[in-house]
Amino acid sequence: MKLIEKNAVVRWVKRTLAHVALVLACGGVLSAVPVLSVSSENTFDRIQAGEWVVASMYWEDKLVSTGKSFNPIGWHAAHKTLPIGTLIRVSNPKNHRSINVTINDRGPFVANRDLDLSLGAGTLLGLQGLGTVYMEVLSIPPIKNMRRPVVESLFAVNDVNANCAGVSAC
Repeated sequence: MKLIEKNAVVRWVKRTLAHVALVLACGGVLSAVPVLSVSSENTFDRIQAGEWVVASMYWEDKLVSTGKSFNPIGWHAAHKTLPIGTLIRVSNPKNHRSINVTINDRGPFVANRDLDLSLGAGTLLGLQGLGTVYMEVLSIPPIKNMRRPVVESLFAVNDVNANCAGVSAC
């Protein structure tokens, strides 16, 4: 009887070790397989290093710099120097929320402020009035109809932003 019990224990140990080895092998294989990101948040490459900026919110009923009416619940922002149409990611370090917003206006026109977020964008980030946020530039739109001096246009062969009207070298 003792021999039968001993053989049963040995079989059970072998079977258990085989299962453990199978699980470890599957885990090793699965850890090497690249997984596509579920979130679209990381699909953009950052084209400029991020920076800490002071942001505020605005919601006035007005026209923005693009000539369109302002949408207070949209995901838009105003910046002093970034081109209109630039996509940025804004992150709030206090609650770890981040969203992508588009620059569609100029401003803020108050000292010591760098970014004006629409009411919708600021609310999603959890801002209350002023706040320090982390801003990363994700994409800058191409420059359209940029006028260059004729001398500069001579050297702008194959440049999509060159405006070479009347210049045969382009």
